[in-house]
Amino acid sequence: MEIKYIFQAKSTCKIFLAGVALCLSGIGIQAQTQDSVAVIEDGWIKKMDDNIAMDISLNNAKEIFEVRSPNQNIIIHPNADINLRYSLNYKFISLGFQMAPDFIPGNGDEDSKGDTKSFSLGTTLILKHSFFELSYVKVKGFYLDNTDDFMARLPGDPYIQFPDLRYKAFSISSGYYNNSRFSFKSLTSQTERQLKSAGSFIPMFNLRYYIVDDQSSISDTQKSNNWEASIGPGYAYTFVAQEKFYASVGAQANLGYLNTKLTTRQPTGDVISNQDNFLFRWDGKVGVGYNGNTFYTGLYTTLSGTQYKQEGTTVRNFDTRVYHHLFLGIRIKAPDYLKRKVSQFEQRFL
Repeated sequence: MEIKYIFQAKSTCKIFLAGVALCLSGIGIQAQTQDSVAVIEDGWIKKMDDNIAMDISLNNAKEIFEVRSPNQNIIIHPNADINLRYSLNYKFISLGFQMAPDFIPGNGDEDSKGDTKSFSLGTTLILKHSFFELSYVKVKGFYLDNTDDFMARLPGDPYIQFPDLRYKAFSISSGYYNNSRFSFKSLTSQTERQLKSAGSFIPMFNLRYYIVDDQSSISDTQKSNNWEASIGPGYAYTFVAQEKFYASVGAQANLGYLNTKLTTRQPTGDVISNQDNFLFRWDGKVGVGYNGNTFYTGLYTTLSGTQYKQEGTTVRNFDTRVYHHLFLGIRIKAPDYLKRKVSQFEQRFL
């Protein structure tokens, strides 16, 4: 089967990220001079600086390669439908990692879909009007979800598998929110509580470098090195009831640029080509939750879409997915040692 289009797929994904929105700094400086801590005294936001927030969550975010052309479609999935994530949050910093263990329903069935190993690590810094995210993702082992389009497969037969197909990604993102009465932390790190309804304009900048590499022993394998950058406006609003129950809505639209270096390994030597593409991405998110003084929980649903046409071809890449994120957390008193060290860091650098 010819699978060269797979590595031209330059897919996009979501999962945890951080960077510097320099293009937005002028707006941020102007807004910060107009804000003060009085909004907290007015009862809009309750800080939880004396507590560490810890939560465990389940989500179905995963890396998918989908390419559509006039003659055929190729849709490749990892055999990891559900991720287990653990997060630790204190004041302005969050740390988290996630895996896709086989004991979670939907992640097994290795005979049919092959073995997938996945791991991601991320950190987030949330400051007064800005946030910065950094993440690393590694996935090994995929299968062809639309195998039936390429071969006759009886019920129970295995899918076409790519056990040596690997994906690695490094991502940084940054954003700015202009309303001091809006708590970004209450929706992400849970180190604050939003006490009254509020919303904010949230422009974002994203930068990602990722590699898709087929390391199998067959001939004509491919490797793609990809640089992707995007920027665009967004908005989020949190509706609060009785200071503990909330519902949130948000939307984001981004225009971006994608550069791909494609290496095809052949017996006579490597063949290298380059592509430059412009992409459009959009996201919509809704969520509901409970944010008490000790316990918090929530469920978020995100609808995400990305589209671009590959340079010099008739191939179009589509990436439309729905993510669900269910989390449960608890706050515990932060140790005095941690309080002192973080306060020293804030006084010195923030």
